[in-house]
Amino acid sequence: MDLTQLAHCLNRHLRPGVPKYVSLRDAFVEAIVTGRIQSGDKVPNERDLAAALPMSLGTIQRAMRELAQTGVIDRRPGHGSFVAGRLEKGEMAHPFHCRFLRGDGKGYLPVFPEVLGRNLKPGAGPWQQALRSDRAVEITRRIRIGDEFYVHSEFYIDPERVPVFAKLPLEDLAHSNFKDVIFKACGQAVGAIDLMVRQEVPPARIYKELDVAADTVCTSIRAIGHFPGGEPVYYQHIYIPPSSHELHIVADSRAPGFDA
Repeated sequence: MDLTQLAHCLNRHLRPGVPKYVSLRDAFVEAIVTGRIQSGDKVPNERDLAAALPMSLGTIQRAMRELAQTGVIDRRPGHGSFVAGRLEKGEMAHPFHCRFLRGDGKGYLPVFPEVLGRNLKPGAGPWQQALRSDRAVEITRRIRIGDEFYVHSEFYIDPERVPVFAKLPLEDLAHSNFKDVIFKACGQAVGAIDLMVRQEVPPARIYKELDVAADTVCTSIRAIGHFPGGEPVYYQHIYIPPSSHELHIVADSRAPGFDA
């Protein structure tokens, strides 16, 4: 296993306010998804990782424990730890608003986003008040949650504050966590997020994409993400059809997620 490749990914994930074990966990996943780390690679022992990476032994032990619990790393007593396998093609490495718990409660269902379109001049809507702007880029995605169901997402962001969303090829946005894109483009992490939740029947164009009946009541989540200091940076509207899976909702984008 090439530790220089892991260190390269880690540099992308180290962010102020994010626990270091979360950064290492996400860097591991990215390295596997991108092929920098291969299925079957033997993982160096935790003391060797601590010597090679800017992290304490305790931080590395916690990250490795989570990776093992979620099946990313396979621990074989007497032989060491190995990369269990790459994530499926198109899987998002670390989703935020789509953290649906597995049936056994140990980790999340995999998330597979698909970009449906980009609109540089979206029609009037609640995003204007949320962003305090009359300009936005709208990115629409249909998100497959495991093999269980689909989620519909409409994401709005001011192109004057974060112009990258108007310029990046759609294939580069397809499987990205948009909060990571914002951080890489602006050097600022999304902090507090306002979340508004209610039950409603989605518009016809959306329930067709979700593959549900016309009168199906879905969970509607509206999210407004803010930079530190309170400046709004994005508005997102998500529709979720009925499901037996619990959705883990947090209001802080730096939250590490469910500790399996």
